[in-house]
Amino acid sequence: MRADRKEIFRSRFQKHYSRLCSIAYGYVSDRDDSEDIVQELFISIWNKGLDSMPEAEFTAYVTTSVRNSCISFLRKRKEDVVSIEDCPFLAGDVTDDSPEAGHESPSPAELLESALATLPPKCKGIFLMAKLQGLKYREIAQKLELSEKTVENQMTKAIKMLRAYAAENRSLLAVAVILLLSIIVNR
Repeated sequence: MRADRKEIFRSRFQKHYSRLCSIAYGYVSDRDDSEDIVQELFISIWNKGLDSMPEAEFTAYVTTSVRNSCISFLRKRKEDVVSIEDCPFLAGDVTDDSPEAGHESPSPAELLESALATLPPKCKGIFLMAKLQGLKYREIAQKLELSEKTVENQMTKAIKMLRAYAAENRSLLAVAVILLLSIIVNR
C-alpha cells in the first residue's frame, strides 16, 4: 500500500504541479516564489495524508490551498514598505524612449506630481495617506471622520483616474510612474 500511495502522489503531483504554479505566479509574480508555494503545499499534503482524497475533491483542495497560501505570502511581504524616495526611476535616472523624447520631457517627480494633480483634493489626500503614509482605511476614516466605505470608494476613484492619466500620457516614463503607484496600491 505504501508504494501505491507514492505512485498516486507522484501522478497527482505531475498532473497538478504546472497548473498550480501558474495560479501562484498570477498572485505573486515571481516564478521561484510560486514554485516554493506549490512545493510546500505538496509537502503538507504528503505529511497530512491528504493525497488519498477523491480526484475532484483533491483538485478543489489544492486550488484553494494555493490561493490561500499566496494570499498569506503576500500579506507577509506587504510588511515591506516601499517609499517613493527609494524608487530609482523617481530619482531621475530613467530616460524616456518614446518617440516624443526628442524634446525635454518632464522628470519622474514632475510626472508623479502631475499624475497626482489630476485627483480631486479629497481623493488625493486619502490616496497619499493610504499609500505614502501607510495608513489603513480604518485609520484614515477615523482621522477624517468618514466611513471606511467612503475611503474605499475614494481609493478606487484615485486608481481609476491614475490609470486614465497613464493611458492619456503614453510615454514610457508616465507608464512607469503609474506602474509604481499600482505597486504601492497593491501592497
